[in-house]
Amino acid sequence: MKKLIALEPDKVVVAEVQAPTIGPGEVLVRAVRSLVSPGSELNRVRRLPDDPDDKWPNHDLGYAMCGEVVEVGAEVEGFRVGDRVATMQHHQELVASSTRLDELKPTLGIPDALTWDQAPFVLWGRSCCNWTLKADIKPGETVAVMGLGLVGLLMAMWAKLQGPGKVVGVDPHESRLELGRRAGCDEVVNAAESSSVEAVRALTGGRGADCTLHCAAGPHVEAFEHSQLMTRDRGRIVLVGIHSRPLTILRGQFLWKDLLGGCTDYDMDHGLFMVGAERIANGSLPVMDIVTHNVAFTEAPGIYDMLNRREHEAGAVLLRWDG
Repeated sequence: MKKLIALEPDKVVVAEVQAPTIGPGEVLVRAVRSLVSPGSELNRVRRLPDDPDDKWPNHDLGYAMCGEVVEVGAEVEGFRVGDRVATMQHHQELVASSTRLDELKPTLGIPDALTWDQAPFVLWGRSCCNWTLKADIKPGETVAVMGLGLVGLLMAMWAKLQGPGKVVGVDPHESRLELGRRAGCDEVVNAAESSSVEAVRALTGGRGADCTLHCAAGPHVEAFEHSQLMTRDRGRIVLVGIHSRPLTILRGQFLWKDLLGGCTDYDMDHGLFMVGAERIANGSLPVMDIVTHNVAFTEAPGIYDMLNRREHEAGAVLLRWDG
């Protein structure tokens, strides 16, 4: 079967690997769509500081795919051949997915109302729900979203559902700012053209954001300093993005602000996935508006090459596995 592998630094290939076998509590799923998560996946493709040479070949690419059940283990209940499911597995043609209720990466039934293109976004529901709860966004507040990659765009949508007074998207690339507008941002700030801190303060009458969702990632750690400075005293900063270099906490900033780790007190309830699914189905989360690439998996090497060098050109990237 075919699988995406980071063969060496900066190089993703479509490789031929052995198909998985399933255990008694697993189902075998034939992929139809998978969703690329550039922030975390590029950390597995790129050579980061202090990376060992044995990091490659790296098989750990992707964790949002959906497809059709083609085989069911002897002890499986609640799933049968032909079911449409989503699972947090890698970019590959066939995956073995556990059906245990306590499994970290569960097998989820896909509601009939969702298309195959929408279905992989269900896997983001639990995390987005947790991060939104952590932010504790109140009606009328100003929410700043630092970084409008895939995660930032999704969090702008989720923040909007909490009834804030204003959602402000911040990014240095105009293409992503346009995606931010589609995701529901009321205002956008081009961080390459002006001070993002001054711009957010100007949009809030000098006060600053009540809550900042820090969704930037990668090597640009200076963005975290900006998130601190654009947040008002007694405001909240939720750290969601994973950077490849150490972050700096500015002196005095957190004496009067809350720095909240996005995964502290993380609720693992599988039902939170379905909260996202319902909101996608009813149109509250316009995920298809941020899809910029929907291509056959055979084009994946070129997609990763683009992401590695010009990540700002992409919003959500879907890979098609159904021919």
